[in-house]
Amino acid sequence: MISYVKEANSRACSLLKTALAEAYPDISWGYSERTGASFSNGSGSGASWIYDPIDGAYHYLMGLPLWSSSLALVVNGETRAAFVYDPVLDEMFTAVKGEQASLNGREIRSSDRKLLEAAVVATTMPSFKFDGRDATDATIASIQKVVPAVFSLRIMASSSLQLAYVAAGRLDAYWSMDGDVEDWLAGALLAEEAGALVTNAESGNFTIGDKSIVASGQNLSTQIAHLLKKETEPDNGG
Repeated sequence: MISYVKEANSRACSLLKTALAEAYPDISWGYSERTGASFSNGSGSGASWIYDPIDGAYHYLMGLPLWSSSLALVVNGETRAAFVYDPVLDEMFTAVKGEQASLNGREIRSSDRKLLEAAVVATTMPSFKFDGRDATDATIASIQKVVPAVFSLRIMASSSLQLAYVAAGRLDAYWSMDGDVEDWLAGALLAEEAGALVTNAESGNFTIGDKSIVASGQNLSTQIAHLLKKETEPDNGG
């Protein structure tokens, strides 16, 4: 199964890399865990394309929906352009830094929901085998804190697509603790340009290299941050 995904990734990367090199010869091909190229956590200078052909690989393998492809343009450590494509629904989410995010050419906005108890939120459950115990334990602990306070929790495979759904107002908030930054770059810019707030789990500004991400509508940002911050504080029986 893993070999099949790697083959599909390699094929997609080859096609897109060739096309982008022809159209934008001055932009380099950046890091992807799936392709093995180097990116250095975005700390280097210059412009790079960061591509994940299959975000939500198990869904792709099993013929399930909710997987996507994501592409981000990173310039001097800052994401400047974002593309998240859902092939199943033929939906293309796009954003450029400082401009409005869009879905298939139509402007989108993040949720304006005010009540946390009415919020539909989402997260990603890490793979214990690949992401390890720390990421898995942190995610489970965060779910235990968030679920009692919200209307509903959804776990929908692709990180980039769930961030795009925050941008489109389909989800009120999304968070992840698995450190899979290449899957966050495009979606994070989409959410920001659609009016959402994007931070890390410690409530600091989200940057390339962070191990966590939180994206939510403006009205819920403080409330979601408080819940996740509680996850790192001692319980003290209270």
